[in-house]
Parts: sequence; structure tokens; C-alpha cells
Amino acid sequence: MAAFWWIVHKDLVSEFRSRSAWPAMLLLGIVVALLFSVQMDLLPEHKRQIVGGLLWLSVFFAGATVFERSFAAERQDGCWDAMQLLPVSPSTVFFAKLTVNVLALAVLEGLLIPLFFVLSDLPLMAHAHQLALIGLLASPALAAVGTLVSALAPGAGKSGSLLVLVVLPLVFPVMLAAAECTRLALENRIDDAWWRWIQLLGVCAVVFVTAGMLLFEYAIED
Repeated sequence: MAAFWWIVHKDLVSEFRSRSAWPAMLLLGIVVALLFSVQMDLLPEHKRQIVGGLLWLSVFFAGATVFERSFAAERQDGCWDAMQLLPVSPSTVFFAKLTVNVLALAVLEGLLIPLFFVLSDLPLMAHAHQLALIGLLASPALAAVGTLVSALAPGAGKSGSLLVLVVLPLVFPVMLAAAECTRLALENRIDDAWWRWIQLLGVCAVVFVTAGMLLFEYAIED
């Protein structure tokens, strides 16, 4: 636990000092949200059908900015080789990086979800609990895949488009389930169909986090 919190603290302090990833993530999310809102000149019932997909696409593309920077510091000046000499298990490193990425997604969602619903003129507070549950399940699944792929691709920091192209097909079930949950919630259809999509999100979160933990050790081998 001490090593886990040390890595989380290191990454958060490093980002606070350099401000290299999170401001870019937030700015990109706002720009994408504004672009999508300009195109949503639709009736309210039509907006409810598409806003979920647009919202989670914005979260993914903006979050990829943080994913691609997950191991940027460790790849520089031989820092990664030095970290491997420490008595820290690969799973501890993975969960620390995962935690930082989940925190980044939580900040992003806290900004984008209200912004989307203000711009689209849809009722947010009536569905705040459902949206919080969707974000709670979707964020670990997205972050687990992004963290693992970032470790697999040393050059991802120089070519973010490569990471996006690899991660997007892998997280398609998460994006689809999150979009459908959001659509059904906005339509006040908290029924069996909504819970099935929520269950799919939960399964994806467990499977992706577990797979990331098991595969991370092989991903960081030279």
C-alpha cells in the first residue's frame, strides 16, 4: 500500500507541477462538447437518443490524452529500468496508474456531464444518481484498457492517434453500454433493459481491470 500511494502521489504531484495532460484533456473535452452541441439542433426526444453516445465519445477522446501520458515519465532517461529494480510488484504499478487515470476521468466527467446537459437543455438533476452510477462503472473499464495499452506502446506518447485506434475497438462494449444507459435514463426507462446494460458495464469493469492486472507484467517486459 505504501508503494501504491507513493506512485499515485508522484503522478499527481508531477501533473500538478507540469500541467501537461489534464489541462489538455479538459480543453479537448470542452471543445468536443461545444462542437457536438452546435450540431444538436433537434427536438428534445431526438436529443435524448443521441446525447449519450456523444457524451461518452467526448469522454473517451479527451481521456485518451491522459492515457497516452500514463508512462511518459517512466519512459524517459531510463526511469522505467530504475523502477523495475524497486521491490514493487507490477500489479501495484498497474493499480496506481489505473487509479490516477480513473481520477482524471472522474474530473473530466464532472465537467462534461453538466456541460452537455446545459448545452442540450436536458434535465440533468433528475438523473444525477443514474449518471453517477454509469460513470462509476465505465471509468475503471476505460482506464484499465487505456493504461494497459499505454504500457504496451512505448511510443504512444508521441503518437496519441495510435493509442486511440487500438483502445477504441477494445472499449466498444463499454461505450455502447454507457450510451444506452444514458439514453434510457433520460427517457425515464429505469427498467430491466437499463439494469441489463448496467450489468454489462459492471462485467466489463471487472473483466478489463482483472485482465489488465494479469497482463501488465508481460506488457512491461522488454
